[in-house]
Amino acid sequence: MIELNRATRPLLERLRGGLPASAHARQPLLGYLQSRQIIGSTSPRLRIVNVFPGDRGENIMCQFTIEGDANARVFVAPLTQIAIERRHPAAREALKAIAPSRSRLNIRTRN
Repeated sequence: MIELNRATRPLLERLRGGLPASAHARQPLLGYLQSRQIIGSTSPRLRIVNVFPGDRGENIMCQFTIEGDANARVFVAPLTQIAIERRHPAAREALKAIAPSRSRLNIRTRN
């Protein structure tokens, strides 16, 4: 979970400034999309079309489409479940912002 505060609001704006952005799904999102038969066994390229704060301001949410999806559906997932292409201007900053929450998630799953 990313706590939105004064330090992370500029990140949200930098992410918006680089849209649309290419990305791919991290393992939990990939598994979810596969279990719902939205995608096949390969990892598709995602196109992030919007970013916004979550309901309680606890996460940065991403609206994305799946490249090559004939239905052109739009999905929403937290930034922690999406890996932005490294060439994006805010990719490193986004990775640093989600790193603490990803490590907490890994600690919880080991117990």
